[in-house]
Amino acid sequence: METWFWKYPLKYLLFSKKFIIAVDKNKIQNIIIGCLKEYLESQDIEIELNGSTPLFSSESVLDSMGLVNIIIDIESRLLDEDLEVTLASEEAMSRTKSPFRTISTLTDFVYKKLEEKNDE
Repeated sequence: METWFWKYPLKYLLFSKKFIIAVDKNKIQNIIIGCLKEYLESQDIEIELNGSTPLFSSESVLDSMGLVNIIIDIESRLLDEDLEVTLASEEAMSRTKSPFRTISTLTDFVYKKLEEKNDE
């Protein structure tokens, strides 16, 4: 039997072969911010987090290992929400503009990956 999530606006529903997955960019961004916040707290770093917060650049507080940890945490949290996506892909790494520049660019990348997955 299919499960329907009537409480979500239709523009935020992604259809899969078995059921509807309700997801919106705010939910994705909150997951990313939550993972980043936990990581930064474990490193005794306090900064304000929002969409324009740099993730991996010369202005970021993350090094390459920090980014890897964040990516793994985000993938795991998304999977907990039944949203399976691979962030460390050849596509992501070969882009001229990295999806890991800011929280907003990563949010957009995750959202697009989920849309693509559900179009399959």
